[in-house]
Formats: sequence, C-alpha cells, structure tokens
Amino acid sequence: MKVLICVNPYKDKELKVCKKICSYFDEKNVSYANVVTVTRETSLSVNDAEGCDVVLVLGGDGTLMRVAKKCNKFNLPIIGINLGHLGFLAQTGVDGLEETLGRLIRKEYLLEERMLVNGRVYRNSELIFEGEALNDVCINRGGMLQILNFDISVNGMFLKSYAADGVIISTPTGSTGYNLSAGGPIVEPSADMILVTPIAAHSFMNRSILFKAEDSIKITIGEPHDEELGQTVLAHFDGYDHVELQSKDEVVITKNTGHVSFIQMNNVNFLETLNRKLREN
Repeated sequence: MKVLICVNPYKDKELKVCKKICSYFDEKNVSYANVVTVTRETSLSVNDAEGCDVVLVLGGDGTLMRVAKKCNKFNLPIIGINLGHLGFLAQTGVDGLEETLGRLIRKEYLLEERMLVNGRVYRNSELIFEGEALNDVCINRGGMLQILNFDISVNGMFLKSYAADGVIISTPTGSTGYNLSAGGPIVEPSADMILVTPIAAHSFMNRSILFKAEDSIKITIGEPHDEELGQTVLAHFDGYDHVELQSKDEVVITKNTGHVSFIQMNNVNFLETLNRKLREN
C-alpha cells in the first residue's frame, strides 16, 4: 500500500500530526508519498496521485471535500483525520489516530460511494460555466438584502416559482451542511438522491423536496424584486467556486457520472457520528 498524505497547514500547525503519521508509517514499513499541502489555493495534481492506493487527509470537512473531488478523477479511496470542528466526513480525530492507521494498513475497512452533482450555467442558451459539487450548489443573493425570484423545473416540467433568499441543491453528503442549517432533512450519505431546499422562502410552501438522482433540476433566475436597485446573484459550488448570475440565466443540476469512495472503518458509521453531533448540540 502506498498512501498519499494531504494536509491543511492551517489546521495542522507545524505539521505535528502529519509528522506523527509519517513516523508511524516508517515504523510499520508503509510507503507514503510526499506530503501535499491543501489550501483554498492549492490542491492535488496527477503527479501527486501517481502510484498511490489511498489518500489520507488531515484537516476539516472543507479540506476533505476539496481533496475528495480530485480523488473522483484519480479513482482513489479517501480517508479523513478530523482537525476541524464539524467532522461529518472525517472518520476519526487525533485521539483515535493509531487505531485508524492500523486498520487502514490491515485493510480492515469498507468503501462507501458518495455521489456528486454537476452544475451548468447557461446564458442565452450558451454554456458559460460548469462545476461539480460533493456537498451542494447554492444560489443566493449578494449585495443588498432583497428577495430573489427564481423558478424551478424538473426534467423540463415547471414545478414552482419562489421568492426567497436563495435555494440549496444538495447531495446526501451535503445534507448535514448548509441544507441542515436551512431546515432541510438529514439524509444517509450513501443514498442516491438530490435535495432542493429553499432558503427563507416567502411562502407557506417552504419545505425541501427530494428527487431521484437521475432527475435534472433547473433553476431560472427571475427579474429583480426592485428593478431600480437591481440584484446580485451568485451560484456557489461547495462554497468555493462561484459564478455571478443574471436574470434569465439557467442553472442545470444533474448527477455526476463518477463518485467519491470514502473509506469506512468497521467501528464507525454515519449514524454514530450523527448521534454524537446531536448529543453535542
């Protein structure tokens, strides 16, 4: 086994945890690639992943998410050591580090596949932006506080017009993120579906709607609530990549053909993590 180690230097100060892991691997004669630092500005490359069998990520959920989308392209399973706060994606924290590394070396784990979504932005029928998301695509207002008007269609059929602060189109993995904060449901992360959750909708119909993963969701941006003030609308992909939208722009969300494989240790599962988070809150 050859392990690619990715670390967020802002989470692992002076690389203390990273050095501890490298020492453990040296002791167990496990091969590992050069350590790759992952921040908002840097990520993995083809050369980093070459010859590796698994990716180990040190950081929070944000770090793990950035690396995971790259692992989709390299077809590498991923495991996270949580150095952040939420830790829904990571398997363990520093306290359980040696046990987790031992299980990893002995291959005492399962692989859990997580879906991604693609988002394509069209302006006057022309594709102007394309991105993918493991968690969610969020369309919301920027600048002045005013209502955002938009229409939702599914598989080419009009569903509903909304006046709201925005809308979140989430994967099951992202159901515990912004979707949860906006009142959306928690979904088991290996499920195959797309969640649509309006943000502070000015309507009695403000509930989330769950769709099959194969459905195509289209959001059409409406005219400004106040034409004199105009509006600023942004589409965010996992909270990092974003594009500014105009009235009549269309954002089409579909399931990605690939997936991300998360390493699942036998003694840790989503329900246990969820139970712990609920007790903490």
